[in-house]
Amino acid sequence: MGPGPLARRLVDKIFSEERVVAGLMSGTSADGVDIVVAKVRGFGRDIEHKVLHKETVPYPSGLRRYILDSIEQGSVRDVCLLNYLVSEAFSYALKNSLEGSKISLDEVDLIGSHGQTLHHFPEYASVGGFSSRCSLQLGSVQVIAERTGLITIGNFRVRDIAAGGQGAPIIAYVDYSLLSDPVKGRLVQNIGGIANVTVLPGNPGISDVYAFDTGPGNSLIDFTVETLYPGLSYDPGGEIASKGSCDEEVLRELMAHEYIAKPPPKTTGREVFSRSLAKRIIEKGLGKGLSKEDLVATVTMFTVKSIVKNYDLFILPKTRVEEVIVGGGGVGNKTLMKHFEEELRERGLRMLRHEDVGIDSKIKEALGMAILAHTTLSGVPNNIPGATGAERSVVMGEIAL
Repeated sequence: MGPGPLARRLVDKIFSEERVVAGLMSGTSADGVDIVVAKVRGFGRDIEHKVLHKETVPYPSGLRRYILDSIEQGSVRDVCLLNYLVSEAFSYALKNSLEGSKISLDEVDLIGSHGQTLHHFPEYASVGGFSSRCSLQLGSVQVIAERTGLITIGNFRVRDIAAGGQGAPIIAYVDYSLLSDPVKGRLVQNIGGIANVTVLPGNPGISDVYAFDTGPGNSLIDFTVETLYPGLSYDPGGEIASKGSCDEEVLRELMAHEYIAKPPPKTTGREVFSRSLAKRIIEKGLGKGLSKEDLVATVTMFTVKSIVKNYDLFILPKTRVEEVIVGGGGVGNKTLMKHFEEELRERGLRMLRHEDVGIDSKIKEALGMAILAHTTLSGVPNNIPGATGAERSVVMGEIAL
């Protein structure tokens, strides 16, 4: 008895030079499922891609609330159930999105899914003589494969952690592949729930690339807004922050947070820049007589200043940089972006959006999942040790038939 049809299909896809890959992603803000379907070929800086379809499908409000509540105080049952519910939501989002598109599910060769991060703990913990870091992304690839009938690859971070890394920033290989310049040094700054930067010197080899989380992105702003303005989950367009003034004393205290000056490799999450931290900031600010707008303006400036402080400490002294390419949900916050551009200009850096280099920033990380899945299926290492701190390059991801 020879290999079954699933094994033959897998071998078929492994030896394909070009693949149609669906990338699925939900970030730390847990807004919903970003979907990209792209034609992908090549590896490293030779990767070519063409986006065939893209859409963002919001989570149902009840599921988003369940995810966010579980991040802060979920039980084992909550984690177990969400692993399946997130898979169902990802599968439904992809199938429903493709129904109204020009590409059918049957034309897709495989899926790359990041899942939903529930917890990220980059420090070593020891129990019973064993020690490890940990990071948990919910959304089983087995369920997605069952619901869609497609080869599904996910759970990318685990192999990097096993190789001594922190499992993040996971997108550095994609930045290296798509955004390296033969001459200019570039920073690729993502401002999602957490902010992270990839450093691309001019004409880099993969060993020249490094990346790390700079600190808070939108999460602390969102937590502050949710607490002060019931019914709002974020600062739309940065309008609230634009009406307030940053309080320098509170900002100085925030900038003294131990994570900001911690040298890379480093990663963090909503566990650190949390709702409880936002509540402490609010209590301190209201006690000083600050307005709600002042508090939102202050945490917004904290995101900006923490990013550029990391540049000053860990990047600009050793790497020549001309451009900063900004993406993620933070680009929609006009107040944040105005202050960020001013800080970059002071350092002689030019700010670009992902759109300026041909990439839709809203779905860039979902595109990254498609590219990671494509490289995994070919057995090509796709972590970057300079980003995660891993001891060696590895092939990340689990494959479900």
